[in-house]
Amino acid sequence: MLVGLAAALVAGVPGLGAPAAVPSGEITLYTSESEDDVNALVQDFTRRTPGVRVQIFRAGSGPVVSKLQAELQAGRIQADVIWFADIDFFRSLAGRDLLLPYRPPAGARVPAPYHYEGDRMHEVRLIFNVVAFNTNHVRFRPSSWWDLTLPRYRGRVGMPSPFVSGAAFNHVGTFASLREFGWDYYRKLRDNGAVVLRSNGDVAQKLASGEVSIAQIVDFFVRNLKREGSPVDHIWPREGALLVPTPVAIIKTTGNVPAAQAFVNYLYTPEAQRLFVQRSYIPVVPGIPYPEGVPDISELRVLHPNLAYIDRHREEIRRIFGELFGVTR
Repeated sequence: MLVGLAAALVAGVPGLGAPAAVPSGEITLYTSESEDDVNALVQDFTRRTPGVRVQIFRAGSGPVVSKLQAELQAGRIQADVIWFADIDFFRSLAGRDLLLPYRPPAGARVPAPYHYEGDRMHEVRLIFNVVAFNTNHVRFRPSSWWDLTLPRYRGRVGMPSPFVSGAAFNHVGTFASLREFGWDYYRKLRDNGAVVLRSNGDVAQKLASGEVSIAQIVDFFVRNLKREGSPVDHIWPREGALLVPTPVAIIKTTGNVPAAQAFVNYLYTPEAQRLFVQRSYIPVVPGIPYPEGVPDISELRVLHPNLAYIDRHREEIRRIFGELFGVTR
């Protein structure tokens, strides 16, 4: 009798619904997250989800997009889950019906604006582009994005390359579209000798060492460095800090839906959200305490990326920035 009941449960009973599949096997994650951060999350996930293995391909958003484009041309994306800072590329994948709709149960309390394209992509924590500075080199605390163009910082300004960093690409595209900045802002940065480095990690390293004194950078890098004792700090610019969308999505052709969904759902759990905070990110799930010193999001002036402009002018943004700063990658 018990054997028969168990068999019925395994097979699924009409009217009661089929039992949920237990996640197992292997998934592959393509991401631009920092190596230390993604390794910490994956280790915690696999510890809590025995039987699932996660292979990681990690690079800047630009190289990750190039890899996905090559795989699309070859006929199939090899990743199961993708996670990087190029929301415009995510939208193009959603538009081609290449992303799996999924609302993670653990993310039920997350505000609706952070679930995009009919639950095909999701924000799992919040990051912003801000102005940062080396406290040993900068005497007057900055307050504006325009401070990067001040003559006293000539040759000592750093920023990541939009050809490598999705966060930087969204920044250039959005600022180029804004009347109060436009391409004139970037001409002034060029005239001030701003140095284009590869990634946000490279900018963070040179800011901490003092090779650059002031920079455009993603906020959590600075809080991490400050916590470790580096002479750095950042401000929330008066014009607004730029939200950097960094969506997570499941590729529709994944061969392991249960494991892919389990990983995305894990990212919203209190355990994962607290790991984000420990690494200086701002949690997206309400009720999780922020990193020390970070004001409530409702108190910040936030700029949102101009995705419509970026979508229409993607190649123009690359061309003009490349011509201004003499970089192509």
